Amino acid sequence: MGNLFRKQGVLYKTLTDELLAHCRTITNFTDQEIHDEYTKFFSVTDDGRLKKSQMEILLGEYLPPTKKKHSKYLTDCVFSAIDTNNDGYIDFLEYLMSIKFFQSESPIEKADFIFRIIDKNGDHHVTQKELARILKCLQDYHRSLSSVYVQDVLSEGPKPAASAIVEKLDEDKSGVINVSEFVDAWLKDESIRALFTF
Repeated sequence: MGNLFRKQGVLYKTLTDELLAHCRTITNFTDQEIHDEYTKFFSVTDDGRLKKSQMEILLGEYLPPTKKKHSKYLTDCVFSAIDTNNDGYIDFLEYLMSIKFFQSESPIEKADFIFRIIDKNGDHHVTQKELARILKCLQDYHRSLSSVYVQDVLSEGPKPAASAIVEKLDEDKSGVINVSEFVDAWLKDESIRALFTF
């Protein structure tokens, strides 16, 4: 995901007018909200590179009380999806996008953002491999849920579950799930929401 929003190697240490405008465009946050998040972000990290443990602290305040006990699992999942170059860090823009996800009330926005989390390489298609990766990441979280459907789908493990999900959602039989197929399923299918709501 990071490759969609950031310039390679830029750490965004200075909140320039250009960066502020870019943040507004991709998040729809106000200037004040961006400034507030910027202050929080750089109060935890000096160098503009946020570690997973630091992100868990920052994201914790955005989780509903019922999900706080799962903050480690959720942070792992979001962090691994956002850290597209797998260097163990995320930058300020990537952090803002994760905050946007947790604050969004729009089901379409949530579905779109979850699609982008799953779409690790940013090619606008979700493969069986990408689905298996996110399901593996969410395994501990799913185990803690009482949803019979989630337990049934995942009973054979992430790879068979991913295969079943692709088969179910891939309306055009292309072998991958595009964003419209995912968003449509998210809006219409409670089981898909149960699997990918965190």
